Amino acid sequence: MIRAYENISNIPVLKSMSLIEQELSVGWSRRGYPIVKLDGKIPWEMTSDIYRSWNFHIHCWDMLDNLLKAYSINKKEELLKICINIALDWTNKFLDTPFEDCDNFAWYDMAVGLRAYRLAYIIDAALDIGLLSGDKEMLFWKCLLKHQEYLANDSNIIFHNNHGFYQVAGQLAMGMRFYDKSDVMREAFLQGNERMSKMLKQQFSADGIHREHSPDYHRMVCLTLRNIVSAGLISDNEITSFVEKVEKALSWFIIPNGNIVNFGDSDSRSFSCSSTTAKMAWSTPEMHLVCTKGKIEESLPPVNVFNEGGYFVARFINKENYEKSSYLAQIAAFHSRTHKHADDLSFVWYDRGTELIVDAGRYGYIGKTENGSKLWQDGYWYADPNRIYCESTRAHNTLEFDNENYPRKGVKPYGSAIKRWCVNEQIVAFETECKHFKSIRRVRLLIFNPAKWLIVYDWFHDNLKKPHNVKQWFHMSTNIKMVSDVDGYRADINDESLTVRALLPDMQKSRLFIGETSPIQGWYSPKERQMVPNYTFCFERNDAIFGNMAAIFTFSSGKVIVDYKKTRVTNSGRKGIFCWQDDDGTWQVNFERLKDGELTVLSSLNNDTTAQ
Repeated sequence: MIRAYENISNIPVLKSMSLIEQELSVGWSRRGYPIVKLDGKIPWEMTSDIYRSWNFHIHCWDMLDNLLKAYSINKKEELLKICINIALDWTNKFLDTPFEDCDNFAWYDMAVGLRAYRLAYIIDAALDIGLLSGDKEMLFWKCLLKHQEYLANDSNIIFHNNHGFYQVAGQLAMGMRFYDKSDVMREAFLQGNERMSKMLKQQFSADGIHREHSPDYHRMVCLTLRNIVSAGLISDNEITSFVEKVEKALSWFIIPNGNIVNFGDSDSRSFSCSSTTAKMAWSTPEMHLVCTKGKIEESLPPVNVFNEGGYFVARFINKENYEKSSYLAQIAAFHSRTHKHADDLSFVWYDRGTELIVDAGRYGYIGKTENGSKLWQDGYWYADPNRIYCESTRAHNTLEFDNENYPRKGVKPYGSAIKRWCVNEQIVAFETECKHFKSIRRVRLLIFNPAKWLIVYDWFHDNLKKPHNVKQWFHMSTNIKMVSDVDGYRADINDESLTVRALLPDMQKSRLFIGETSPIQGWYSPKERQMVPNYTFCFERNDAIFGNMAAIFTFSSGKVIVDYKKTRVTNSGRKGIFCWQDDDGTWQVNFERLKDGELTVLSSLNNDTTAQ
């Protein structure tokens, strides 16, 4: 009895089985790319940069994944024969190609790892039922050995990002499958085990956060790790315990509507499923809660701070209607250039049953930038205009200085920008701090009253005393229609109103941007190669060496009045008072960032709406 096929692709087996009939009759497809007929000519060659991702998946043999899962269960010989023919076609074309000479993804780092375990299973399964002749067996074995030759070389392994996990996963799977039959495969397995421990420490923070600035990559690697453990490829207790911590961390990036937070290179992916499916797919109560939208109830804290990973998250659960829970998350991480957008201290907000403030998304990895070009120097790996926008500072909910992107290339990553936080009854406050352009010190304070209001306060100071034009950008969800009024902005949301005001004087409000192309502004990318218009605006300060900027977002259908006489913030940004009137009455919020001490935030409400 041969070992079952490893489900390292992260596609659930039941879903894979449901796709088999369509793939056999119509063909295999992925993310809107052209259909690949499994009984026809496989498009191994890359004909255009827009097909980079598609070509990568083809060379991973992703089109064989569902067939191999199905064969592993039902042993239908015709499924395996299709896989053998496609694998043979690839082998005849690329086996003798030098690793460095490919114009496509044939010997691309991650593709080699994913292809390796699929090839190993094809060999094992075909030999098991006598489908390989002596010549084909030798050819396939030679191909598998070449995969291990590539993977055995540390210089080919991407230790610093998620690609390395898939390389090691392939090495572990093929190594274990032929552990007792080949010294080379035994060495592959042992080498993979050593590398796995090294990669976990390098790619994850101690608090379980994947360091690639993208919750969707955290999800992908988390599932891969779980599947590696489930397949019996790793049994180390320390590793399995850490995988559970990674899964728990993932749960904090699922917003109450069931979608993953789209920080960095994350598509808007849904995790929603039934209680039965959630318990099958995930092992922790945290993931059971968020995937079932509260149907599986758990008592969890409202705030989680990932000090090393670099994220703040607040989640206040509405037990009567989980989808009306309040959620605020901030990214405060710069670990490397890997999947790092110019998005320092950006945030997203979901409340009262809808996404309110969103991140840009990823769009896709299209059009490689030329070495030495301006784009390359600005930290861009890809040259497609939509991709450039999604990575840019102006596409995120953060400050922008002089229309420039935050540097990512040639600067030292700061790791985590987490400073202090406090929880006071229903008020949560997050403080983050980092440096931009080597001389600009910048602090952000988010003060959050769930289902009521959100204050976004920024302080900055240029140590070189250079004046700057500064914009405080905000990007609204695509389901929100904004209008500009005399004092700020307003949106009608599900029969409610959200009002936005500048909390400090001398802040100029911009016009509203939506779906603009020159320059690109007011767009949101929910998934690969998709761009949807969304309302975007900013508050501005010009010619400022230092300054304070603050905006209030409040659910209020009536007039919102800021009391500029009472509202004030010190030049150091360490102490301030914000006062405004809305439907609830007159609010006063006091904050103090004590030097080398605590962060204190106090709020009070006078219900007499005539107070001002």
